[in-house]
Amino acid sequence: MREFIFTIDYDRDVDPLMDVFIEHPETHSRSIACNVTDDGMWRLERVAGPEVALDRLDDIFDSPVQCTECIGTRDCITDWHYEVISREAGRRTVYSYRSEAGDCHSIPRLAIEHVGQGVLCETERRGSRCEWRLLLCSDDGVDDLFSALEAELRPGLTVEFRQLGEPAYWADEAVTLAELPPEQQAAVEAAVDYGYYRTPRDVSLTELAERLDVSRSTLQYRLQRAEAWIVRSFVTRSMGPVEADEAVAEGSRLRVGRSGV
Repeated sequence: MREFIFTIDYDRDVDPLMDVFIEHPETHSRSIACNVTDDGMWRLERVAGPEVALDRLDDIFDSPVQCTECIGTRDCITDWHYEVISREAGRRTVYSYRSEAGDCHSIPRLAIEHVGQGVLCETERRGSRCEWRLLLCSDDGVDDLFSALEAELRPGLTVEFRQLGEPAYWADEAVTLAELPPEQQAAVEAAVDYGYYRTPRDVSLTELAERLDVSRSTLQYRLQRAEAWIVRSFVTRSMGPVEADEAVAEGSRLRVGRSGV
């Protein structure tokens, strides 16, 4: 398997969807599931940001004026379905389906045309940039795909090659809480169950340690180790593994410095 990562940068006023992210830089979206075939694309996406930005995105997706995955000037007339399946303050989880018409030149359609079936896609939007990550069976057709992307670009868009290699990103994304050592996993699950992470807390660290029949220092150590792993796994998605390690290490140094240890 191979991993192909590239980015599309957007000028202001060339794409109504990306304009929302440009005008509200704190807004961020990331697909959490995506399936692409010759017939269409199904995607589950999580979006976070101020309510004014989320409301604008709802309007754009409800009545799209153009294909949101197309980067050219061609008209792409497709069937479109969009539904918010989870709505919280500052967050949405949305499902979308778009058929692939024969004349559609969306990025997923171009990927299938040049590298074949079996492509997994993931996107992340923030500011003026949309990053695409493709998981491919091989390198075959990647050069042709990138050339097609460059040829398709309409004015105001820029494509940049980022990475082609072993699927490090997708391997990192596969981590789950079950990969923690059993004692750390049990500590985190108990902390959530008993309300240790609520504000205000339902239970103190000492009370939680008594419920688990371990010393306070042991429980604190297990939670700190688990929290560091969880934070690193989270920030790796947008910062990369090296930067994530540095950020977690710096956070640890600051905590030690404040404690005077």
